[in-house]
Amino acid sequence: MKMWFIALILAVPAAAADLSPEGPEKEHKIRGWQAAAPEEPVEPSEEDWVDSTHSYATEQAQALTQWMDEYFGEPNYELEAAESFLRLDFVTDWDQEDGNNNRVRLRGKIQVPRISKRLNIVFSDEGGDELDPEGEERKLDDSFGLLYRLSEGQHSRFDLTMGISWNRVRPGVRYRYQGALSDVSTYRFTQRLQYENNEGGYATSQIELNRVLGPNTVLRWNNRAVYGEETDGTEWVSRLSLFKRHKTVSRNRELGVNYFGAINGVTDPESYVKNYRLGVLFRRQVFRRYMFLELEPAYNYRKQNPHEKRQFAWSVSLGLQIALERDLARKKNKGNPQGAVDNGGPGQHGAAAETGDGYQPDAGDPFADDGL
Repeated sequence: MKMWFIALILAVPAAAADLSPEGPEKEHKIRGWQAAAPEEPVEPSEEDWVDSTHSYATEQAQALTQWMDEYFGEPNYELEAAESFLRLDFVTDWDQEDGNNNRVRLRGKIQVPRISKRLNIVFSDEGGDELDPEGEERKLDDSFGLLYRLSEGQHSRFDLTMGISWNRVRPGVRYRYQGALSDVSTYRFTQRLQYENNEGGYATSQIELNRVLGPNTVLRWNNRAVYGEETDGTEWVSRLSLFKRHKTVSRNRELGVNYFGAINGVTDPESYVKNYRLGVLFRRQVFRRYMFLELEPAYNYRKQNPHEKRQFAWSVSLGLQIALERDLARKKNKGNPQGAVDNGGPGQHGAAAETGDGYQPDAGDPFADDGL
């Protein structure tokens, strides 16, 4: 009996083996199904490569233009800067006809996030009068003002403004639109409408064209026109500037040079050019990265009214500027956490690269790295 029972146990596995699929290769097959072929790797198209190259070139051009604006202290740029920023200027002017003039000026803006993230306090809001240093009749020099950002897009921005001094207020609006014309060219248009107690309403239009000529060179053509109830028709100024960035002998300070030519005039009661002006501005960081020394000699060919004879006159301006920033101490070290060499460029840092043009830093923050 036991023998039959043992034989039965041995026979069951053998019968099960006869019912299994033929061959070990069929153990894991499923009828009617086949594995999908792996997808071929997608190579970037030529259009994607061209677009990325165009985008990179445009960003580099805009970054260099921004570096020049920040280094030279362009007011329209600083008005929209992301951080609080003040510049304290000590200036001595000498003119062959008018003699000496000493002045101290505070300009810039302070954010007030506790009140509103859109609101800024603005000092010495001149709205672009750096284009026409002799246009004293249009220098408004408010004690301070308010700037409220209504809206901001990728290319445009719209603000409410209010200039305030001890004897007047100056409400207004400001609109800015900017963008790229090509890989190396950008533009910026600014329109302001304002009203003042003594001068009534007036409009200021300014258009700026920039073209990057090299890793350290920017050509700028700036035009501005002011028209209002009390202006001499349209008061206009046009200025062509060549900005160049150089590394100094110590290689840890930039030297900025601005070669410029400018003309300005009016259209009423008679249309004439008031001044032809040629000059050069040397601007260098001294002692600390937030201290700047400026020297600006210029040659003028001017007259004060249409019936005068033009006169040649030299003028020289010497200035010391202290740039005050809320996050200056933090920006001092953010570019070199590992002790890297600062490039002197506006937002990116690393080892400086030598080229045939002298020095080619990445566009970045000119106030980063406070080494002596």
